[in-house]
Amino acid sequence: MIKWEPKLSVKVKEIDEQHQNFIKILNELGEMVNARDLPERMDSVLQELTEYAEKHFSTEEGYFDKFNYEGAEEHKEKHSELRSKIAGFIEERSNPVKDVYETYLELLDFLADWLVDHLEDMDMKYVDCFREHGLS
Repeated sequence: MIKWEPKLSVKVKEIDEQHQNFIKILNELGEMVNARDLPERMDSVLQELTEYAEKHFSTEEGYFDKFNYEGAEEHKEKHSELRSKIAGFIEERSNPVKDVYETYLELLDFLADWLVDHLEDMDMKYVDCFREHGLS
């Protein structure tokens, strides 16, 4: 489980709310995996997580372009890496080689680590730029 903490805040309400929702969906998926819920239900939540990530990335990247954020390319690259990882997982899920729950646990570990690292490192880099342009 990932818990929202003030240190994860980028001081922009819209984006903080998106991050909190992303964490909520990720935690929901984690609970389902730990409960060994039906794989079809987990797949549905993974789809929701994927769609939400796209919405969130689009929000951030739109601001990058609008504000000519100097770290945009590196940040967008990190978003692309996550998209690729999730797409690879979905492909693997459609042709499972190992236990579905083990596969989901591996994905959850990756997503949790990626998300916290991303929030604490990459997202903090744009805080000043966004605030200078009036986002709060």
